[in-house]
Formats: sequence, structure tokens, C-alpha cells
Amino acid sequence: MRELYFVSPYRRSIRTIHFQYGSSGKEYILKITSGEINGRGTSEGNTEEVVFEGEQELLKGVYERKKELLDTKRWEITEKQSATQPSFIRNDLINGEITNDVWWEN
Repeated sequence: MRELYFVSPYRRSIRTIHFQYGSSGKEYILKITSGEINGRGTSEGNTEEVVFEGEQELLKGVYERKKELLDTKRWEITEKQSATQPSFIRNDLINGEITNDVWWEN
């Protein structure tokens, strides 16, 4: 199955949408899973499964949903590995040197 990952920064978390699509026997299936990455970890929400009769219908459905997400300018396509939780480590410049302080140590 092919996969597409979309991420959208949202306040203190990252919202995710995961498309999985391909053929299963004589059916063409698109699975859409929404989720969130935050300071407590990763969670996945509902999974919607859409069945198509032909490959062209499937590809058209994926294209339309992808275009809809990207047209809002809130979502961007990413690799699964780069969809990680936000960092709470900050870099500060003190006396010309970069320090890595963790927010709870200040």
C-alpha cells in the first residue's frame, strides 16, 4: 500500500492525517487516519475506510482529498519519520555561546 502523511502545527501539538491506499483483491481501498502528537505522546483517532471499484477512481479520490488539505495552507506533506512531537528544548545565546536549556530547568 502507498502512504501519504500530512501534518499541521496546532497550538502545542501537531495534528496528523495518514492516507494508506492500494488494492486488496478486487477492491481499491483508501484508509484515512487522523491523529495528534503532543507532549504526552502520539495518539490516533478514527480511521475512515473508503472503497472504490477501480484504480482510477481511487487515485482521483486521493488526489481530491490531498488537494483539499493542501489548499487550506494549514497542512503539509511530510515523511513519517519527520512527524515528531514538538521540542521543549530551546537554544539561547549567552555571552556568545549557544546553550541548550530545557524549559523546566529555568
